[in-house]
Amino acid sequence: MMALWKETFHDSEEYIEMLFARYFNPELVEYEANGLEIVAAMLGIPYEFGGEQSRIKGLYLCGLATKQKMRGQGIMTRLLERMNEKAKKKGCCFTFLIPETELLVRYYSHRGYVSAFYRSEKNYTSVHDFAAEYEVLLEAQKGNVADLKRRYFASLSGYRLDDSTAPAVADAIIALMVADEMQQCDLEVLHNLDDIHTIIKENRISSGHIYYTANSQGTVTAVAFTTLVERSRVHVERIYSADLCSTYRLLDYIKRTEADAGIRVYCKPKDSEYKVLSKVHGMARLLNLDEILKFQAEGHGDLKYSILVNGLKEGEIERFDIRGGNVKHRSIPFDSEEYDPSKTVISLRDVSCVLFRRPDKGSLITEAFGMPSLNGYISLMLD
Repeated sequence: MMALWKETFHDSEEYIEMLFARYFNPELVEYEANGLEIVAAMLGIPYEFGGEQSRIKGLYLCGLATKQKMRGQGIMTRLLERMNEKAKKKGCCFTFLIPETELLVRYYSHRGYVSAFYRSEKNYTSVHDFAAEYEVLLEAQKGNVADLKRRYFASLSGYRLDDSTAPAVADAIIALMVADEMQQCDLEVLHNLDDIHTIIKENRISSGHIYYTANSQGTVTAVAFTTLVERSRVHVERIYSADLCSTYRLLDYIKRTEADAGIRVYCKPKDSEYKVLSKVHGMARLLNLDEILKFQAEGHGDLKYSILVNGLKEGEIERFDIRGGNVKHRSIPFDSEEYDPSKTVISLRDVSCVLFRRPDKGSLITEAFGMPSLNGYISLMLD
């Protein structure tokens, strides 16, 4: 599998060895072989989503590869079906993946996947001044408040994580990341401690940089994971921050460190003023509608709607009633008196499209049915 990964994706041996050492689990692998040669394979990595209030399991599919000579024979389709069956039995409510091209988006859409995870981009030129931008924001504040925030901004210092960084600082960075993710309530990925250590190691292997800010007491207030693209642009893959001031101070430090580069910051659509420009970052295939509706209801106790879904069980439709943070589910046989053919029934795929839709889309759906988007967001995924 490692040889097939290398042949397909051309990653470094150090990266591949790190990924397989951390995530290879024979129970979450699917492959097909021709004699002793593995001709197609994929790796499943389990993740939790949500935060302190409610959580749900998803399985990340990565390293999907088929040898060139074996493509077009339906092998990957078979692997996907087997992996989805395996994921469902292990309690995962969906599988998800990150397609690199529009061609792959179409390929996976024909295999039950829908657009599910989105991200926005904030682009800045090489001459952008983050300190000046933050000063403009302060002008709208009351005098005393603005002065306090101005002094706080000046007291923050920027650093880059390297081999000389004290272990206590690295621990503080990890603590900030964990605390930030625990506050989530939408379908946002949760990285456990082993994931975070792997992400930090992967950043070094891939020649990225981790920047952070600390106040005068040495408390870490923000951290950013970045990559440099052809020395002309810094991609900020994710920022964890205690406050807006720390975010601007961190971006200011990154900009000063990479003075000749433009900056692209990836963020959650809900954190961007340009939600309508959010792009698809990942696709998902729903495996357990009951559990994902429960997850949404627990995070949004004011939801109130009912839906009828077909295609889950042969000869039946499923009714889901969401009220007060709870989900009631029952099956209605087609030949029962309760079945009403005049009522609108939707397919599992259509439910998936509605639940996983981009947050700014489908306002009429929200108003008519009371079904908000799951606000799917993934970041710092190994691919």
